[in-house]
Amino acid sequence: MMGARTLVDMLFFEQLKKDVGNFKQKLETLEKEGIVSPKNREVLDAALDAGSAAAHRGHEAGEYEIRAVMDIVENMLQSVYVLPKMAKNLRELTPPRKPKKSGS
Repeated sequence: MMGARTLVDMLFFEQLKKDVGNFKQKLETLEKEGIVSPKNREVLDAALDAGSAAAHRGHEAGEYEIRAVMDIVENMLQSVYVLPKMAKNLRELTPPRKPKKSGS
């Protein structure tokens, strides 16, 4: 849980190129920069809070919680690093529409 939290923090720093404060401020900045959507910000906040509970409140997460956090972090990494490249490649491979004939 703490490792997942650290991984998200590393992504914050890599994307923002600076430290902008606590996790809440970082999430808000990522949203303002268009890196994450408002819904993704809420999801990431839940995962970060679970990591904080493990790091600072002695919470021992169960299997469901660990899997949920890992799924959220994996989704975030995929949406930031993998999907944009896949979409770019897909656009390059997709033939353009043929222009409509005028006057028909």
